[in-house]
Amino acid sequence: MNQPVAVNEISPPPDLALRRLVHELNTPVGVSAMAASMLPAQIDTIVAELDQAAQQRLAELLDEWKETVALVQSSLQLCVHILGNSARHSASSPADTLPLISLADTLHNIVSIQLARRPDLQVSCHMHFAQGLQIHGDSGVWQQVVGNLVANSLLHGFDGRGQGTIQIAATLLPGKRILLHYYDDGLGLNEECHARLFEDGFSTRMGRGGSGLGMGIVQDLVQRKLGGRVEVHRPAKGVHISIEARC
Repeated sequence: MNQPVAVNEISPPPDLALRRLVHELNTPVGVSAMAASMLPAQIDTIVAELDQAAQQRLAELLDEWKETVALVQSSLQLCVHILGNSARHSASSPADTLPLISLADTLHNIVSIQLARRPDLQVSCHMHFAQGLQIHGDSGVWQQVVGNLVANSLLHGFDGRGQGTIQIAATLLPGKRILLHYYDDGLGLNEECHARLFEDGFSTRMGRGGSGLGMGIVQDLVQRKLGGRVEVHRPAKGVHISIEARC
C-alpha cells in the first residue's frame, strides 16, 4: 500500500522558492525604505526646535545620526535594487544600454556600509580612479561585487587584527572594458584557500560567521551580470583580486 506523503517532504522548485522569497521580502524592505526616507526630515525638525547652544552641544551626536540614517538608506536602497534586479541586465545585454554611473561614488557607498558593520576594526579604504571616471553599468551589481570583497577582508583578511588597509583602483581598457584591482594587506590566502576560493560552501570560518558563499556570488555576478572574469593573484602580502568587465 502506498504511504501518504508528508507535507513537509514536498518543497517547491528552487526558482519558485526564490521568487516566493523575493515576494515576501519586498514588503518589509519597501516599508523599511519608506520609513527611513522620513528620518532626515524628522532630524531637521528636532534640530529646528533646539536653541543655538543646544545645537552646538549636540553637533557631534546629530552628525552621527545623519550619517547612520544615510547608511541605513543606502543599505535599503541596495536591498530594493537587488530584489528587483535578479532578471535584468544579463551578460548578453549591450553595455551601452545601461546607465552611466560614477564608479567612485557607487563603490564609496557600499564600502562605507561594510566598514560601518565592523566598528571594532580600524580599516581605511583608498580608491584610485581617474577624476570623473564614469562607466556604463549596473550600480547595484558593482556594489554587490565589491561589497562581498570588502566583507571578506573584514571577516577573513583582518581576522584577529585590529586594523588594515584596502586599496581599490580601476582603469579603462580598449574595447569598452574596465579593469578593477582590489587589494588588502591582511592575512592573505594559503594554497587551499586560493584553490577553493570560488567553491560554494567553502570557508575557513565555517561555524564562526563564514558562510562560504561570498566569493561564489562575486564570480557569478561578474560572469553573468558584468560579462567579465575574476582573477585571484598571489601577492607577497594580503590579497589581490582583479576584475575585468564590460563598461
